[in-house]
Amino acid sequence: MELAQKILNGEQNEAPPWPVPLILKAFISSTGADFEEERRNLLEQIGPEIQSEFDSVGLEVQLVDTFYCSETASDPWSCQQFLDEVSRCSRVSRGCFFIVLVGETLGELMVPTRLAADEFEAVCAAAGDDNLLSWCYARDDTAAGEFVLQQPQSRQEVHEWIERDLPKLRQLFKKAAARLPPGNKGPGRLPDLITRTLVEAQLQHALVESPNGANIIAVLRKWDNLKESSSKRSELYKDFDVATCDRLNVIREFIEANLPAENVFKISAPWCSRGADPDDEPFEKYLNQFRDSLTARLQELVSCDLDNQPDPLNGRSKATQDVLHEASCHLSIWRQHLDQLEADHASEMRESGLLAQIKGNFEAALRERHGPLLLHGSLGSGKSCVLSFVTQEARGWFHGRPLARIIRFSGATPRSAYGLELLRNVCQHLSLILGVDTIPKDCSFDPLYVNNWFGTLVRRAGEAWQDGGSTILFVIDDLHRLQPLDSDIVAPLSWLPVSLPPGVLVLAATSTHPELLKFTPLQKERLRAADCYLSLTNEPSFLATALNGSDNIEQAVSKVFEEAENVLGRAIIERFSSLLACSEFGLTEMELLELMLPASHANGTPALMEEGHCNFASLCALRSILGLLLREIYLSGKLLLRWRHVSMAEVARTRYISSNEKAKSTHMELANLFFSEFQQEESQKSQSEGGDKEQTLQRVGEDVTYSARHVEEAWLHLLKAGDPERLKKLTVCNFDFLLAAVQTVSVSYLRCVLEHVRCYLLDSHLELVYYTIRKSCDTITRDPLQLAAQIISWLANERHGTLIKSLVTSAMAWCDGFSEPLLVPLTGWLQAPLPSQIKSVTVPTGVKLAQPSATGQHVVLVGPNSCEAQLWHVMSGTLVYTFTGHKGPIHCIAMTAQELLTGGEDLSVVVWDLKSKTQRLKITEHIAPILSIAATASLVASSGEDSTVIVCQMSNGEVKGRIDHHRGPVSSLAITASGDVLISGSTDATICLWSLDDLTLLNSVSLVSPVKMISVSPDSVFLLAACDNNQLYLHALATGSEVHCLRGHKADVQSISVARDNCRAIVGGSDGRVYSFDMKSGRLIRILAGHGAAVTSLCTSKDDNFLSSAGGNKITFWSFRPEDEFHTELAAKASSKKQEHTAAIMCAAISRDGVLAVTGSQDYSVNVWQLISHDLQCTLHGHTAPITCVAVSPNGLFAVSGAEDHTCRVWGLTVSVAVCCFLGHQGIISDMAVASDSRRVVSSDRHGLMFVWLADSGQVMQKFSILGQHLSISNSMKHVVCSSPGENCLRIWTMGREDERYTVSHSEEITCFALTNDSQHVITGSKDMSLKVWQLAGGKLAQVLVGHTDHVTCIAANKDLVVSGSRDANLIVWDIKTGSDLHTLTSHLSYVTCVQISADGTLAVSGSEDRSLVVWDLMLGRARCTLSLNLPVVALYMSCDAARIVVQLLDCSRLPIVCLHNTPAAFVPPVNYTPAKEPEDLRPASGAVPKRPMRRLLKKEVSLDTYTWQKKYGHLTSKAMFAAIDERLKRRFSVSASMEEIPQTVGPEQAALAQSQHFEDLEALWNKKSPPRRRQMVKQNSLISRRESSDGGMSDERE
Repeated sequence: MELAQKILNGEQNEAPPWPVPLILKAFISSTGADFEEERRNLLEQIGPEIQSEFDSVGLEVQLVDTFYCSETASDPWSCQQFLDEVSRCSRVSRGCFFIVLVGETLGELMVPTRLAADEFEAVCAAAGDDNLLSWCYARDDTAAGEFVLQQPQSRQEVHEWIERDLPKLRQLFKKAAARLPPGNKGPGRLPDLITRTLVEAQLQHALVESPNGANIIAVLRKWDNLKESSSKRSELYKDFDVATCDRLNVIREFIEANLPAENVFKISAPWCSRGADPDDEPFEKYLNQFRDSLTARLQELVSCDLDNQPDPLNGRSKATQDVLHEASCHLSIWRQHLDQLEADHASEMRESGLLAQIKGNFEAALRERHGPLLLHGSLGSGKSCVLSFVTQEARGWFHGRPLARIIRFSGATPRSAYGLELLRNVCQHLSLILGVDTIPKDCSFDPLYVNNWFGTLVRRAGEAWQDGGSTILFVIDDLHRLQPLDSDIVAPLSWLPVSLPPGVLVLAATSTHPELLKFTPLQKERLRAADCYLSLTNEPSFLATALNGSDNIEQAVSKVFEEAENVLGRAIIERFSSLLACSEFGLTEMELLELMLPASHANGTPALMEEGHCNFASLCALRSILGLLLREIYLSGKLLLRWRHVSMAEVARTRYISSNEKAKSTHMELANLFFSEFQQEESQKSQSEGGDKEQTLQRVGEDVTYSARHVEEAWLHLLKAGDPERLKKLTVCNFDFLLAAVQTVSVSYLRCVLEHVRCYLLDSHLELVYYTIRKSCDTITRDPLQLAAQIISWLANERHGTLIKSLVTSAMAWCDGFSEPLLVPLTGWLQAPLPSQIKSVTVPTGVKLAQPSATGQHVVLVGPNSCEAQLWHVMSGTLVYTFTGHKGPIHCIAMTAQELLTGGEDLSVVVWDLKSKTQRLKITEHIAPILSIAATASLVASSGEDSTVIVCQMSNGEVKGRIDHHRGPVSSLAITASGDVLISGSTDATICLWSLDDLTLLNSVSLVSPVKMISVSPDSVFLLAACDNNQLYLHALATGSEVHCLRGHKADVQSISVARDNCRAIVGGSDGRVYSFDMKSGRLIRILAGHGAAVTSLCTSKDDNFLSSAGGNKITFWSFRPEDEFHTELAAKASSKKQEHTAAIMCAAISRDGVLAVTGSQDYSVNVWQLISHDLQCTLHGHTAPITCVAVSPNGLFAVSGAEDHTCRVWGLTVSVAVCCFLGHQGIISDMAVASDSRRVVSSDRHGLMFVWLADSGQVMQKFSILGQHLSISNSMKHVVCSSPGENCLRIWTMGREDERYTVSHSEEITCFALTNDSQHVITGSKDMSLKVWQLAGGKLAQVLVGHTDHVTCIAANKDLVVSGSRDANLIVWDIKTGSDLHTLTSHLSYVTCVQISADGTLAVSGSEDRSLVVWDLMLGRARCTLSLNLPVVALYMSCDAARIVVQLLDCSRLPIVCLHNTPAAFVPPVNYTPAKEPEDLRPASGAVPKRPMRRLLKKEVSLDTYTWQKKYGHLTSKAMFAAIDERLKRRFSVSASMEEIPQTVGPEQAALAQSQHFEDLEALWNKKSPPRRRQMVKQNSLISRRESSDGGMSDERE
């Protein structure tokens, strides 16, 4: 079976492990100081060069040097860990895993950590002193009686042992090796084991992993002129003697004998008095040779390995690759669980009753419909191992039926962390098994669609099983780990079926009780049944037992941590565990080293474990000591270290992360790891002064290269670090991050990421990006390349500051850098994609008062008659803290940046510190309940039923002053934004203004009714008051004069507020509605309905992006962007004679050169657009009714427009003024066109009149009574074609000849028509599903094109091709000459509304009801690129090379201007026509109707024989044309012969040639220059002489 099929069916445990990691991990083996410069070159130059060479394939390079930043002395246990690291390198590395450097020194002996019993006895006997050996070694009864070197308990004891006992032990082993009998000596025997050096041991171990040495590189270096007198030599090579030289020669010979010759490099290096000095020129030459040799060989080995082990998925679709990679990742986790189970509890599991119960349920599920099987157990109870074992054993349970296993461990990978993304991947996995499309044509990753998609696939799998197909087993572990996102459509786990068909099984597990999971009520009820629910709650902790036999997992993990701390020290264990606990999916070894090895150690300074620092050697020790708690997983091309179980991460967090601040600091470190470029930029910005802040923000993240690690891991750390600004700039509002998420994972994953962030952050920028992605999700699913286009479409018109502008700019820049054809919006035409209601939080106790915090992320709520204030997190909807301290109900609250103030029935005002959640101050100066509070940073003002206002110091509560002016309870207080004026409103119907400096009265405003509440605009201009009479009074704060009395609310006023834009007043009513008023005009502009009870509190965010309203038992956050923002801009543009349309665009046209576009709207205006700069050039006003049609002259100098006011206007495009107004029509103008000479205009109206008139003067050339709703003029200006809705005929009219008309027809209504650019044919499309090609000259039928299965809706044509669109959602490309269909173009999901062809005939662009534009390659018959416009397309107009496309959308007032970037179509310059100089030249030769005398003259028997024809009229036609005339035309052919006679005499092609190219020209010439009467001639001549006289000698003859 193919590997991919094995992975899909969950059978990879029987195949070679896949995927093979893309990593070059090579262990460097050498002595310490002897190869210092070589090792430095390997790490700093060779490694980075190899990395850059293979970056394109995603290879990661890691060279392991245990001497780097390490102490030279190594204990035996560390040496053994190095051997384990060599094995790990062998398992994962590509090409090469071991590099050995051999010089002139051997290094110290490696003391063995384990000796067999007979070996230990032989050593003791040979050494003659077993006291030291007996003290250092102890028998291990669990390992066949081996003797194990005892490791001291602490790090300090290890150091002491190294200094005290290790030298003695080495001497003892040397002594024993010399005394061993000769029979025990030899390679691999005991003497070699106890006397080998570390390099020898590592080399021998590497050869065990790779016996042929193909993946091992050796460098054999020899010094030239190694002098005895060198001080450096005596320091490095003090053990250099004859015995050492002999042994080194043996090692060299061993290497040459066991490694391929091409992997062994013998290099001689010059020795100088200073030793290995890189500044010495000969030594530098040696280093260059060393670098070049190793770099070249490493590249060869890696390239060869990649060629020999290619990715088996290459060439498959991205969706297939994603499914296979995800499935293989979960299969590897499954194998790890099986390995653990086989070692511990496999036999017990086979004998347990649980397995028999599950087997019985599965067998019953093959006979009838059934429910899913849910396994519930506590953390560490062994659920995952049970699921893995059942999945393994299930192969033999289905009576020989094939079994396909779809296994997912929730939360183990980014794609399995969210329910939506997990389900999407499972659907695609199941689709591959069933052999159906992984991405359906109508695919959407909306939660409801994915739920239905999964249900459909499950039913199909059941049907396939009935037909003999495979049994499908879904295994989903840890359902509780799926991130609960606010999909607001369906419950997060509603996709889990409650009824499954036979042959489809679902086995799931969770640590959370099903009643607490986000199931639907129906699911919860079904999962209570005995056949669906299994419990492991009474089982002992499987994980704890596997660790150390304990029953408590926390205790077992803690014990491992304690042992590790004793050996390595707490500092390094704490640092390592904290970083790994804060990571979401794990960290690579290089990432850990980068975090734990400070930059200051780059020069080789030893990294001390006592300080929490880590190098390669200590990382090996960490992996060895904590090995039971760690797991290695291959994810997104990286080998990641992570905790084996989520409970271990939780213990590490509890043990080592003591505070929330420390957790944030650790997350910030991890974030900085991924965004180091940003850190460098920030440091440069902090050093520079006077920089432009906006430009700096636009540069943010430009240098960050986004990878899968950024998408999967990095953003989470910015979120958890509590840095929303960097989170937005670098991730969720950064185009490169969004693009990386879509390309590396999927758009549904990106949507999940944004929803995840929204659970913690209320932000307008985030909301815009989230809803843009959400509304574009379906489009990007089908075409990920449209991400940039969708961002531009939705956000180009938004003015939300630098961040969104930078996002749109980055999207534009990406489009500019794209090398293939791409449709790029140049303008935005969509409103902000925000719903009116952003978030709603339900509060069980009800809400009376609400006040958002300064950051807007939290809100303080007070319930009815409540003595407590509650702090809620907005987006997660969770209660954070409860402020308790009042003894009576709270009546009012206020908030500053750091403090919360509450006043209540208990006569006290309490000031709370929001950061520490403690009570800072309590003011008890009032003698009656508190009614209102207002505060600044230093003062607190309170009022109550005692008619008194008291102002106190915020710091200590000292009373600054009292105000006893009012004669009734002071119901409301407010302080101006500047903090210098206090406003008080009272039930005595007065509002007073007070100076906060000295509490003097500044002004008093008297109202007609008691004041209930007041609010002041932030600019201190307006004062809004609500009174008992339910009236809203708006006054000028400075003068107190009344501005408006706001009207429009239909219920009692319960709350008021003024927006931060100083323009809007917000009122909450008892009817549950929120009313928004324009304070400048006093009109009601918006009503928000969403509360079921009175709205008792209102407040806007500091940027006016959100409005919070509280009422009943919930608080709602509304999108509250300034509604007049767009209108303000329109007003600004109106002042400069530019104003975008405010009503739907009804028509559009584009100039032939593609430079200008003209649009007409229902707002009576005509707009002219520059298509190159995509700016509005001017707005033309003059019509008094909606515009119905527009056209641009071929020369681009003027445009014409028709409207419902019965007028046509000509606009000069250079001066933007009306040139002419044509008033001849008596009805609504239906259509118009400008002739190619740019002089004549043809217009028609709905009353059946058609006029030909001059554009410069409006002079009527011709007038006809022809009903034409749509018309077109041929490029030759000979014919006008017109049609009307509902008719099955089309009229062809010859310009200049009213009597020459033709009518062509279909069996049903003609829906569209198009003229070829050579003016030879007209193509019609009809509801009869056919197209017909007609000759313009004569109206004869040339071709019938049949192929569509529904009405033909649009046609485009050039002289060779016809492209037609239909209601069947397809387009067909036809050959106009043969009538054959060349291609059928299928991509649209709904009927095609419009199509255009480029001038060179290589491209077509179509628009559809499915809201998309598609660019087609007409030569290949396939789509080149697509753009979703999010609104139905009505019509499109484009330049000749399709570089600019103008689109008319349904009921849209904005004009999409689209660029086809990298258009493959060639620019074909338009044909220039020389217009007639005089108006009379545009008329027929003798007026609108030919004169009767001439017609009588033509009817006379004036015959033209063949000879005379050629001589007299041969200049009108070429010889080729004349030769095409059939021999039957050689008869005497009268000029007056009717056109109808010709087809009867000759064939259709010859007839068309004769009609269109001969007789029209001949007749025109005859009518213009007819011969004079015979009696007027001076002399009789032949026709030849008459022709001569008429050509020039007429005047001479008359003389």
